[in-house]
Amino acid sequence: MLTALSSLIPFCIIRCFFMLKKIIPLVERLFSLLVVFLMLSATTMWSGKFLGRDWLTVSDVESGVSQVVTKPDSAVLSQLGLNGMDLSPRDSISWNVISPEKEMRGVVVSSVFAENIIGYAGATPLLVYIDNEQKVQAVVAQENDETPGFFRRAAKGILHQWDKLTVDDAIELQVDAVTGATYTSNSLIGNMKAALSAYAATEVTQYGEPAIGWVRTVALFVVFACGLVAAWRFRGNKKIRLLVMILNVAVTGFWCGQFLSFSIFHGWIQNGANVLLYLPTVVMLVIALVMPYFGKKNHYCMWMCPYGSLQELAWQLPLPKVKVGAKVYKWMRHIRMFVLMLLLASLWMGFGFSVMDYEPFSAFIVATASPAVMILAGAFVVLGIFIPHPWCQCVCPVGMLLNLAEEKK
Repeated sequence: MLTALSSLIPFCIIRCFFMLKKIIPLVERLFSLLVVFLMLSATTMWSGKFLGRDWLTVSDVESGVSQVVTKPDSAVLSQLGLNGMDLSPRDSISWNVISPEKEMRGVVVSSVFAENIIGYAGATPLLVYIDNEQKVQAVVAQENDETPGFFRRAAKGILHQWDKLTVDDAIELQVDAVTGATYTSNSLIGNMKAALSAYAATEVTQYGEPAIGWVRTVALFVVFACGLVAAWRFRGNKKIRLLVMILNVAVTGFWCGQFLSFSIFHGWIQNGANVLLYLPTVVMLVIALVMPYFGKKNHYCMWMCPYGSLQELAWQLPLPKVKVGAKVYKWMRHIRMFVLMLLLASLWMGFGFSVMDYEPFSAFIVATASPAVMILAGAFVVLGIFIPHPWCQCVCPVGMLLNLAEEKK
């Protein structure tokens, strides 16, 4: 018996050794992911919010409002068409409108309490003026972190649709999102319903489907599946890879407008994320983070990113190429790390947030992309004809973050 046990000891030691060899890389990658998460979390400290929780202001226990709701100033009153009027508190989120003759002319309601309703980069609170006849007279957007071009387009197409409607009709009104600014549109619609529902003391309608709709979501999942199969079984097949790249650009990029970006990471960590609303992007991130654990590093950059795919398609055009040596590639990667550290440092110090508005990925949403973004995105694609993947190799902070998250220390 003792002899049998003694013979098993070396076997058990060897077995444990091989198990440790598999576990240690897993732990190292998880640690790398944690470090990246903490680096990104530090960029939100100036907002006072983390995963949708306000940790700088004291919550209003009775109302559940976790933000300081400030009284609209004269400039905002002018936007609401209330020049010369005064406001007196009605409750923690609304004010009675008082005329110079001390007559009540209606109510102004804020949707700032609706913290779970977020756009692309965060909350998009509104102020709604409802007159004595229970009709919506004006809607004004409050300060937010949305990309200006996207927000202007969404606000222009949405905020006047409730004008002159009674509160009941306004609550029932079905408003479509503005093409090219879906997340911002849905957030504005949600905030409007929240304000109206708070006024009418009814329940706020929650999101019931992804922002881009189920048809496009399913189409995206098919494209993701094609990329997974191609990466796993047909990695060396140039024709299949070409097909996947075209699908990424046409479906993921131009049709659905889905991609991973630094600004969306920042927004999720600051404000939290509604998983159903962002379902395609969440699945995209999960695939990007999980695939390295199965030996498929850089899967998102190589097989999913629509902008990376567009650069690869540009590189395959039959035009003269610039020869780039290994040393140049090494320096390009150093530059990419420097760009990421510079971006993180600027955010940690409380400035540089507007830089995130110029990531070239949003150029796929042509209707709302700013001219500067279109020029930047186009310039790197043209450069990609002669040098392979210039944005990916030399600049992309998202790619650098994903690389850091999957590294073994």
